[in-house]
Formats: sequence, structure tokens, C-alpha cells
Amino acid sequence: MKKIISLIVLTVLLVGLSACRGGTTPIDPDDEGLISLKYWNSLTGADGDVMRQLIAQFNQTHAGEIQVVETFTNEIDYYTNINLLIPQGRGPDVMIMHSYLVQSYANSGILKPIDEYLSVSGVEVNPNDYIENVMNSLYFENDLYGIPLDIHTVGMYYNQDLLDKYDLEAPTNRNEMLAASKVVQEGEKALGNTVWGLPLSIAWPSEWLYTASLYQHNGLEIDNEGNPAYNSVAGAEALKALADLIHVEKISPTNLSVDQDLFMFQSGRALFHMQGSWMLNAMKESGINFGVAPISQMFNEGSEGYHNLIPARSHTFVVPDQGEEVSDARKEAVMTFVKYLGDNSALWATAGQIPASNIARSTQAFLDLEYISDFGAIENFRVSAQSPYFHEAFSPVYSRVTAALSNANYSSSQLLTAAVEEALQLLQEARSRN
Repeated sequence: MKKIISLIVLTVLLVGLSACRGGTTPIDPDDEGLISLKYWNSLTGADGDVMRQLIAQFNQTHAGEIQVVETFTNEIDYYTNINLLIPQGRGPDVMIMHSYLVQSYANSGILKPIDEYLSVSGVEVNPNDYIENVMNSLYFENDLYGIPLDIHTVGMYYNQDLLDKYDLEAPTNRNEMLAASKVVQEGEKALGNTVWGLPLSIAWPSEWLYTASLYQHNGLEIDNEGNPAYNSVAGAEALKALADLIHVEKISPTNLSVDQDLFMFQSGRALFHMQGSWMLNAMKESGINFGVAPISQMFNEGSEGYHNLIPARSHTFVVPDQGEEVSDARKEAVMTFVKYLGDNSALWATAGQIPASNIARSTQAFLDLEYISDFGAIENFRVSAQSPYFHEAFSPVYSRVTAALSNANYSSSQLLTAAVEEALQLLQEARSRN
């Protein structure tokens, strides 16, 4: 999810670390029978407010039995703290991790399999009760390392007032999106107004949009060996489809910085805006009359295969390996917490996060929510390809996407070749450490 610049901390991470657990003594409930669980996450925005509500509800429901003590930091500091503190035995009992990083942290020994927690706790957390491809992505070397809380994705927000003004419908494919954009741009220009069809920031969420375009052109991030696979015909077509929106179709101004596209949409100066589901509450608070459509076919013209796929990630519950025994009672408490949040994640969906739990998505509370189901069909959401080195293999393409969006004379061959060269170097370094 987008990096939040400001740091919001409920519990300062380093407070009390001098009293951290050590040695091999099992972690047991205190003398009063109350188990206090340390829970870390990087949820600092509107979704964080909803997480606070869920934790308060859990603590009230399990008063006198389990108390969850939450620590949250911005995403950059969050993973720095995981890397630094958990190997020292100074981590939490349970924490949130983005799904595409789980295999990497499992491979490095930061995480422990969650299978044992499931087997000894007696808490019925059934993997079949969750979105299948999300759950499958959390296995590493046949062990399960996480339980997904949600799936979050990118959708296309549209200005309902502008659609109504020009007697247009929300688009269902690329051609309809382009046609609507140009009708509104030209119509507003004739009235002396500057309104764009689809303003695009060159930096964010361009990585999501390129990935969507890659999927919709039958491309892959990595191959079966975990090496870069995007320097391909599909990868070049995907880059062109995205960059053309600026340079060829001209439905976006050039060189927009992060959030300029968002502000243009929220102020009524854009027909469409592609952004994460996690921005749903911000859209509501802006007061704009909007709707949501999936980006399933916004980057190709309906070719066979992957054309409906939309990239998605998951906030996932994982447990750190701190080199010490954990009592069965504490394992049960952790899984009780994980199951509670999953089963009650219809509330979590109010922050724009789609529950990974089939149980939560079948509740009337979820079904009654506005907008959330408009981001796309569950079967069209695709999580990242699985590899402990996914980030090293794929992330170098992000800066090259920015280069293509900012320069009409870009060379896709040169950019993708350079991305692969950087990725292979990062992969060599990462693999040599393990």
C-alpha cells in the first residue's frame, strides 16, 4: 500500500523492549490468566482507524482472557523494525505482512510456519474458508506461513456527475474508457473548462497499473525459476498500453507527481482516477459524487487469456520466529485473534479492504456495503507470482515504468533490458545470502 509519510504511532515500538523475552523459557499467560498479545502492523491511514475498532471489539469480547496490545508504524519503518528486532527476540506474537513478502521472510527465517499453531490451538481456522489463490501464495516449501486478512486491489473511480452530464455510462473496457474520456475533455474545453479523462501520476500507483497491463497482455512478472519474465513482447505491449494513455491518447497531462491525479479527480477536474481500494474512504470524505469500476479490460482490447485479471495483494497474519518456545495457550490466543478478525472483517471492508474470508464475504453486513464489490470479481484478482525473491526480480521495473510515462520517446526495449539487468544483480546478491 502507498507509503505514508507521516508517522502515526499508537505504542512507541521500542518502549518496554528492555523487558523483552529471552532464552528458551516458554511464553505463558501471566498469573491472572490473562494472555497479553503483542500485535504489529503498518496500518496508519483510514484503514488503521478501522483496525483499531476491530481490536477494541476483540479485547472487549475476550476481556479477562486475551488482551491485544497493538503497535503500528509507517510501512518503511515497519519492515526496518521487523528486520532489526525480530532476530533479537524483540518482536511481537503476531503481525501483519504483505502477502508478496511472506515467502521471502519465510526463506530468511524471520517467520515460523503457522501450521503448528493451527494444529495445537483447537481454533477452527480452515484454509478452505479463504480465497484460494491468496491462501496458496502463503505456502513456502509445503509449509503454511500465514492466514490472509484481506485482498486489496486497484479500481477505476469515476465522476458520476460528468458521466450524467454527457449521457455516458461507466466504461467496461478500454475503448469505452478512451471514448468517454475524449467526449468529456472536448465538451468541457468547449465550455472553457480544463477537465482530463484519466490523469496519471508517473510514480504511483504506476507499479500496480503496469502489473495490471502485464497480466492483461498475458505477461508474467517472473518465470518458474523466479527470474524476471517481463522483458518480453507482452512486457513491452503492457508498457505501451499504459504510456499511450499519456503520450498517444492524451487523456492525461504529462509529468504529474504523486497525488496530483488524485487531487484533480477529487476537485472535479478529471473523469476517471485509477487508485487503490484503500482510498475508498478518502473518496467518500471528499464529497465527490463517484462510482467504482474494475480495471479488468482497461489495458488491452479484449485479447484471449488474462484480459480480465487485476493485480491484488493481501494483508496477512504471520508469526515471527524469535528462537524461543511458545506455549500452547499462547498459540491458541494468537489463532483466536486471527480467526476473530477474519470472521468479522466485514467491518474491515468499510476501509476498502475486501475480506479474504469467505465467511465474512457471505455476511449481510458485507453484502450491504456500497462500492466494495465494484472493484471486480474475486476470481479475477491475482496475487503476485510466488518466489522468496519476488521483490528483487520485479521491483526494478517500477522506475522504468516511470521513465516511460515521463518521456514520449522512451525505448521499451532499453528500459526493460535495464530493469532485468538490475534484477539479476539483486537476485544474485539475495540468493548468495541464503
